[in-house]
Amino acid sequence: MIRETAYAKINLTLSVGRKRADGYHDIDSVMHSISLADTITLEKADTVSLAVVKGSAPAGRDNLMVKAAELFLREKHISSGVSMTLAKEIPSEAGMGGGSSDAAAILRGLSALYETGDTPESLAAMGASLGADVPFCVIGGAARCTGIGDKLTALPPWEALPLLIVRPQASVSTSKAYAAIDALPRRRKDSTEDCVKALETKDRRLLLSSLANDFEDALFPLNPILKETAAALRSLSRPVLMTGSGSAFFLVLENREEAATLRSRLKKAHPLWFVEEAETLGKH
Repeated sequence: MIRETAYAKINLTLSVGRKRADGYHDIDSVMHSISLADTITLEKADTVSLAVVKGSAPAGRDNLMVKAAELFLREKHISSGVSMTLAKEIPSEAGMGGGSSDAAAILRGLSALYETGDTPESLAAMGASLGADVPFCVIGGAARCTGIGDKLTALPPWEALPLLIVRPQASVSTSKAYAAIDALPRRRKDSTEDCVKALETKDRRLLLSSLANDFEDALFPLNPILKETAAALRSLSRPVLMTGSGSAFFLVLENREEAATLRSRLKKAHPLWFVEEAETLGKH
């Protein structure tokens, strides 16, 4: 049996370009792995199956884990299958790459289970057809992600930054989020270069000033819950940013004690929110 940990990601920056001829958008983003994670087990079997043992996720072919397993077995000409279990901790439809990270964990796990000797880079290339975030989730750490998010330039991760993850009861359609961005009359300046420099020099002030996400400008006017959540979190006077196309936010805090105190305070004030402590990670 193989056990894999599927780590969530946050976007420290997310600048969205114009819509391409193929319908996708180019992005410029710094992604960073964080400690919030799903746990997955894999065992050899005759067929491909998935059991969700904690949390909520599709159990059939709608789950990207099943598609990842089928892709890997087909690419490697393996006629047998895999029995998978998923213990879900990463909130879904949150902009945290939960599904992509689960799929990436399946690629890593199957490579170990069947001893196929794949490099992280080859698994990342294989995973690109499953989703734009999968290549990053295979490798983890910190990276500048360009193209549709599938072109990675590794960056020195900033490990152990204390975070608080907050997801209100709101879901965001990715396609509608991009349509909202296309409707914006102007975009904010891309701060990704500043974020890259901050990671390279470990300049905390520059890092915090570089936090930016184009989806905030596009979605807050359309989604009152996101707008109200952002306002409530910003009233705490800590750096806060929505990740991906939402609906989760992260706060960057001074230490773990502060994170624990704020978590308790927010869970009491907003019992329906998902509120959890986390920290940034290096490579898997």
